[in-house]
Amino acid sequence: MSDHASSMLRLGVSLILFITACTAAADLSSQMSMALELRSQQEERSEGRISRIAEAGMPERIQGTQVIQAIRMNLQDGISVQVDGTEYDVYSEPFEPDVSALNASSLYSMYPQRNQHGEIISVRFEKLEED
Repeated sequence: MSDHASSMLRLGVSLILFITACTAAADLSSQMSMALELRSQQEERSEGRISRIAEAGMPERIQGTQVIQAIRMNLQDGISVQVDGTEYDVYSEPFEPDVSALNASSLYSMYPQRNQHGEIISVRFEKLEED
């Protein structure tokens, strides 16, 4: 085989290997992107609902309207909610939990309970004393 044919063969093999490596890298990048998206969706379901309802950063004081909304949204996801000793753990369409006893203008503190994976499994709200 001549030198020219040999170098053309090496160039062709190098080009095929380069294209294969680029394709594999793109596939791995796509898989990593899907894994990150799935993880962020899982976090959204476990903690995102509460942080959206209770404002970002989970403040110590939460309005009663936010507590009522948290009860409705979290029960749909199977997260039980307790407010001043009253357990809200059942949600069935079209009946919503009876939150008429809660005062929408009161302030509450929030205490989420987590499992060993860090996912929220229940939330407890306690009414703060009025100043």
